[in-house]
Amino acid sequence: MAGENLDNHVDVKNILVQMGTYFQVQDDYLDCFGDPEVIGKIGTDIEDFKCSWLVVQALERANESQLQRLYANYGKTDPSCVAEVKAVYRDLGIQDVFLEYERTSYKELISSIEAQENESLQLVLKSFLGKIYKRQK
Repeated sequence: MAGENLDNHVDVKNILVQMGTYFQVQDDYLDCFGDPEVIGKIGTDIEDFKCSWLVVQALERANESQLQRLYANYGKTDPSCVAEVKAVYRDLGIQDVFLEYERTSYKELISSIEAQENESLQLVLKSFLGKIYKRQK
């Protein structure tokens, strides 16, 4: 690919963007559900009122009562508020939603990678994906 016009590799760019999105969704998931001993930090996305993938998924799935609980507790540093948000996530099965997202993303990425004609490029892209798939930190 050295010296080639990058416009000829839009499909590779799309694969890398999809990998980056997957990585960010994982980061949001690990911020909430990851083991601080493993990830090396205590996640604060809920307290920091971040527009994480998890809260977007929760807002899309929540009933009126769950929405009220989210609105009342999201973005607050009180540990009981954080626990309440995580309880809504658990009630909505957000962890399972993530696992399905991870499974389908991996499948789609592998399919897109294997559609590339250049085997060396496939190996590089699979190597990148292997570094992030099911990561714990």
